[in-house]
Amino acid sequence: MITIMGHKEILKKKNKINSYFLRYYFSFTGFTLLEIMIALAIIGSFLTVIIYTVNYHADVSFENAETTQMFQLAKENLTEMETNPRDSSGAFAGTGFSFINTVNEIGEPGIIEIRSVISTDKREISLSELIKSK
Repeated sequence: MITIMGHKEILKKKNKINSYFLRYYFSFTGFTLLEIMIALAIIGSFLTVIIYTVNYHADVSFENAETTQMFQLAKENLTEMETNPRDSSGAFAGTGFSFINTVNEIGEPGIIEIRSVISTDKREISLSELIKSK
């Protein structure tokens, strides 16, 4: 037997199917607590690595800047010692660096070695030159 449905019966059946579909669809939308916790753990791991890397490179950059400043101060000391070679020591005001300048005779007559050592509590830079004695 073939039944012919009217317009109202078709809409009732269609609405019933749609309500089952919507109920099924919306029951699985959204994230579970476990999914959120896993996502937060992954994001936290990435942020930890990024923060560690940035901190490491900031330390390296600071050390490089400090070493460069120490080399410049040592070169300035050597330039001054070329005109007036003498032993001296002291500290540079406002920098935390100390220096020791020495003049040494070497085996050759008329040639001296001038040395400038710049130091902090962590590292030490030493530059030297051979010049004609005056």
